[in-house]
Amino acid sequence: MKTTTTTTAFGLLTLLSSAVFAQVPVPPGAVPQPAPSSSAAPAAPAAPAAPAAPAAPPAEAPPPAAEAPPAPPPTVDERLGEVEQKLEGLNESFSETKAAVSSMSKLKFSGYIQGRYDYRSDSISGVDGQGRVTSFNRFEIRRGRLKAVYSGDMAEYLLQIDATGDGVILKDAEATFIEPWTPLNMRFTMGQFKVPFGYEILQSSADREMPERARVIRALFPGERDRGARLTGRYQWFKFMAALVNGNFTQGDPVYNTFDQNRYLDTYIRLSGDFGFLVVDGSLEFGERLGTTNATFVDANMDGFINPAEATALVPTTRRFGIWRLGGDAQFYYDIAGLGGLALKAEVVLANDENRDFRGVAADACRDLKGFGYILTGTQNIGDYLGIAARWDVWNPNRDVTTGAMPSSSCAATAAKADDDTISTLGVGPLIFISGNLKLSGIYEHVWRSDTYYALGAPGVAPASSVAKNLFTLQLQAKF
Repeated sequence: MKTTTTTTAFGLLTLLSSAVFAQVPVPPGAVPQPAPSSSAAPAAPAAPAAPAAPAAPPAEAPPPAAEAPPAPPPTVDERLGEVEQKLEGLNESFSETKAAVSSMSKLKFSGYIQGRYDYRSDSISGVDGQGRVTSFNRFEIRRGRLKAVYSGDMAEYLLQIDATGDGVILKDAEATFIEPWTPLNMRFTMGQFKVPFGYEILQSSADREMPERARVIRALFPGERDRGARLTGRYQWFKFMAALVNGNFTQGDPVYNTFDQNRYLDTYIRLSGDFGFLVVDGSLEFGERLGTTNATFVDANMDGFINPAEATALVPTTRRFGIWRLGGDAQFYYDIAGLGGLALKAEVVLANDENRDFRGVAADACRDLKGFGYILTGTQNIGDYLGIAARWDVWNPNRDVTTGAMPSSSCAATAAKADDDTISTLGVGPLIFISGNLKLSGIYEHVWRSDTYYALGAPGVAPASSVAKNLFTLQLQAKF
């Protein structure tokens, strides 16, 4: 009985132990390993099968992380600060752009090009006995101007060049001080500029009706420009200009060109009254000048050879002259209803060159020159695109010769030439204004002059100094 009780108790304990072990969960991923078997040990009797353990419940996912609370909206001060930063950046960029634009707005470019075909009735193909061209019928670029003006504080910079088939040359170079304190609009300039005399000199070649300036202007003011100092001013209708210059012009002396070989300065004074429809001016120039003559050779007998006997001078010779020029001009403007604008212009110039002693050479009254010239110009516009221009100009280089106490041997010849040296020119032709920037003109000029002193091929007359009887100039001008 006791044995039965003990056996029963042992069986219950075994059973309870198996149940307890069956309730222990297997760690996830752990694979139960079979018990190692011993080859030496006999196989034990199979234990009774334990009941299957229930499947382990799936592991629960961790709870999601709590979302961060939304950032509070920026305050008004923060938003204003951000806008101010952006505006500051824009202002800085705008200031840089404004400074660049302001600087560029002070610089202005302008210019024009004149393409031409010239015809002269006396042109001769080939060259003369000295190899000088005698044909003047050709296409050419008469003017190719480029002008830059910079206006600063109380200052102005001006530079103008002329680029043609003959090269690039300086036309104007002006450094100007502009005074801001008085109502006189005074300007002081130093450099190279047009001399303040008359109307046609100061008129731009882009606005002039005729192809070239009148002969009196070209003869007395070669190149129209000189180097020196100039003062200008204006008060209401009154204008004045004054200049002190070298007196040699930019195309003056045939030997020394623009170099002024004397210590004398020329003075210019110009007074004007501008009343809108009518402008009147008076001009004065006075000073001294040294005229230089280079050694020249003329094929007097036209045999095609130059021999020593035909040399008129072996070395440059210089003569001194006291000069003055007196001029007056007026312009009248009137708009004819239904037709167009009418412009009438007149200019007269008196000139005197008095020969004076120089370096031991006595003055020679026979060399005195008393020049006289005048210009009459009329322009009538017809509508917006057409105009008719006409000009009559007369140039008398020497009205008479005064025989002095010691006249030179050439005085008689000079006096004879003075009686027949007048040149008169009539020019007329249409002006076609294709646009505001493009103008076409065709000007015919007929000239009255002496064949003896001005005809091409006449003895002693260089081709460049000859004067044609008939000229025609077809010109197309573009400007900006």
